[in-house]
Amino acid sequence: AAIDFLKALPQGAARRTVALRIKLKAARQLRNTVEALETARLLTKHKAFSPIAGESIVRGLALDLLSDAHDPAQLEGAWNQLEPPERQMPDLAIRAAQRLCALGGDAAKARTWLLPVWERQADLSESQQVRLALALEGSLDDLDPAWLARIETTQINNPRAPTLHYLAGMAFYKRALWGKAEQRLAQAALSLQDPVLHRRACRALAELAERRGDNQAAVQAWQRAAQG
Repeated sequence: AAIDFLKALPQGAARRTVALRIKLKAARQLRNTVEALETARLLTKHKAFSPIAGESIVRGLALDLLSDAHDPAQLEGAWNQLEPPERQMPDLAIRAAQRLCALGGDAAKARTWLLPVWERQADLSESQQVRLALALEGSLDDLDPAWLARIETTQINNPRAPTLHYLAGMAFYKRALWGKAEQRLAQAALSLQDPVLHRRACRALAELAERRGDNQAAVQAWQRAAQG
């Protein structure tokens, strides 16, 4: 009823901050994410929120929009509804890429969505760097040479970044470059703080040890993986 009443208001009144606030609340309660997102954008533009609060609200609604997609076509439609600055937000690009890969979508497209985030790694929090690595790992099966070179170059230029060592190691692993994979993963396993990445690195090292017939190293790696 509130939405219908607001739609009937004259355009000037309907765009006043108090009306938009009511519209935002009603749209969120109705789980009309698209309308809520559009309203939140207007409120942010009208400076009804602080810049940080406005960005947080828009980001949260955009995340809901991406999460509501149930197949690749729906997800791409949701992504296309985001404004260009929103697509630059690390949390949104990472969530979109992860969701696309999980839904069986185009991994190359997922990497395209992630490229602007990848190019601003220095600005990412540690948590975002981990999630970026996991999102890219989900697209490694058909990794193209340009992306492989991009990952390797970035890792070489950041020798103290265990998350990059991990990602490079997994990329080499997928390309059957066993020596390079083991070198990077062994280095990553020494310093990784994230338990998920550490466990995956140790598991990959165990599989590589089994592959070369080193049962003792394999057992030790499996033990480290089990310990987290």
